[in-house]
Amino acid sequence: MNLLFLGFALLIFVATAFAVEALWRWWFSTQSQAAQRFSQRIQAMGGTQTQSAYRVSLLKQRKLSHSHDLDNFLQKIPAAHALDTQLQQAGSAINVSNLLAYCGAGMGVGLLFGLGLSGSWLTALAIAMIGALIPFAMLNWQRSRRLQQIQQQLPEVADLIARSLRAGHALPATMQMVAEEMPEPIAGEFRQVADEINFGLGLHVAMQNLSQRVPIDDLRFLVVAVLIQRDTGGNLAELMQNMSYLIRERLKLLGQISALSAEGRLSGWILFLMPIAMALLLSVVNPDYLLRLVEDPAGRIALGVAVIQMLLGGLWMRTIVQLRV
Repeated sequence: MNLLFLGFALLIFVATAFAVEALWRWWFSTQSQAAQRFSQRIQAMGGTQTQSAYRVSLLKQRKLSHSHDLDNFLQKIPAAHALDTQLQQAGSAINVSNLLAYCGAGMGVGLLFGLGLSGSWLTALAIAMIGALIPFAMLNWQRSRRLQQIQQQLPEVADLIARSLRAGHALPATMQMVAEEMPEPIAGEFRQVADEINFGLGLHVAMQNLSQRVPIDDLRFLVVAVLIQRDTGGNLAELMQNMSYLIRERLKLLGQISALSAEGRLSGWILFLMPIAMALLLSVVNPDYLLRLVEDPAGRIALGVAVIQMLLGGLWMRTIVQLRV
């Protein structure tokens, strides 16, 4: 009974941590002041909102499902488009319906495993929630890895744009050159920019779509610099050279910050996991020691308060060690 309750509490804790992390990422990428300011600046450069919507509608829309009826249903749901954006940023070949199917399969397997393991519906539902979150966790890991690769490639992209402009190539031809000569994944993003320009979409809107697909600050700086220089005139090649130097210095500074904060991150993980590890160890070595805490109503309340405090402490330590440059 003691092991079953501790396992159930651990699963609830992990599911809550995933939910809080997803909510924080959604708010920071869409509702924060920095995201809103950037969206307003891009819309102001690309023209009115109605004109931008009309231009984008000329492009072929992504399918959210292979089934026509299911695709029409998912197109009406804003959350489905948000998931599709996550899939594009991760470079995944699956669509939204496939992702939801994987989540349903994970939930079903977790439910059956939980029932077979404990026979309790509460424990089975907790394990099912964990199984449903596994595809989202893998998608988040794949997305973070791909965005990090793109960020590492940006200085070379800026250098290539600068060399191409000095050689006399036009900016659309430069975008095509980046798509052909740079490795993946940055080549695929600029290939889509070149295709949009070739199909008649304006440079402003194509670059705006690029900044929305790839939510990286360095890339957004590069897009804003290109659009401003395109409207006001000037030496865009020199500007790209300066952008390359600036991005390299930012990446170097981020590496130094990561090295200096490694001890703090490790301490945070140790403090975060130590209570869980000690509870599991005590439940194995001396099960009766924690039995009173589980059976007493006041003990269950104290356990819930401790879990909430651990979540808040983990988020606070994460905020401290993650610095934005």
